[in-house]
Amino acid sequence: MTGYGVAKQYFRDGQIQIEIKSVNSRNADIRIRSIFNLRDKEFLIRKEVVDSAIKGKIDINIELCADGLQAGSLVNETLLRGYLKALSPIATEFNLSGDSMMGSILRLPDVLTSGSDSLTDEEWHILESTLDEALDRFLQYRKEEGEAIERDFTQSIDKIDDALNRITEFEPKRLITIKERILNNLNENISPENYDENRFEQELIYYIEKIDFSEEKSRLSQHLKYFIENIDTDVMAKGRTLNFIAQEIGREINTIGSKAYDSDIQRLVVEMKDELEKIKEQTANIV
Repeated sequence: MTGYGVAKQYFRDGQIQIEIKSVNSRNADIRIRSIFNLRDKEFLIRKEVVDSAIKGKIDINIELCADGLQAGSLVNETLLRGYLKALSPIATEFNLSGDSMMGSILRLPDVLTSGSDSLTDEEWHILESTLDEALDRFLQYRKEEGEAIERDFTQSIDKIDDALNRITEFEPKRLITIKERILNNLNENISPENYDENRFEQELIYYIEKIDFSEEKSRLSQHLKYFIENIDTDVMAKGRTLNFIAQEIGREINTIGSKAYDSDIQRLVVEMKDELEKIKEQTANIV
């Protein structure tokens, strides 16, 4: 699942801003970008994020906003001048604008700085509380997205269940059609007096039993209920379970389709497959 949260607090002469963004991933992949030296605190940040966000490819950006902040406290002037001196000839040669070059230079490592690589205990507490606030907003974003996905899941499962129930109305016609088709083929190739009608009925019953899909319908119905039950659990990391159930749902739908021998039932099977594809696309977006 995607996620986004941002928070600001007053810090020194300006504001500290922490932005958390994520995209779906099977594992926790956390990248921290900070203007501070957080080597002794990075483990604590990672642990708090993993404990809260579980999984995902997560980017954490920690930066200072220049609200009333003196430029000298934000910019490493020596490094900035060095970059400008080195890159100015190249900018002139390729006719690059000064604003474009300056924007690129400011994104280079260590150009923006707080004026101090380390944090005091008080400053760390401010950073930590800002991180907590950003995480709360990040998780709220995920919760809202999860609720939307849950509604989509429920809608697709309901449509599959409805199509499954509608199959019943076509089953009597299906058996009659199959029997007539076999009998017509038999009469076209063998005259009625050359085969035993009783034996024919026995073979027909055997054939109909082979293409009976009542068990598949029953299992499919159970899988649909199980899928809904898992959506409603409080377990956060349920993507794999839902994906597995979706595979089982697909297996039963495919078997019903292969045994259908009826255009109306095949149409319903196509409808079920269409809704199942929507479910699979969504299960790929959750942890």
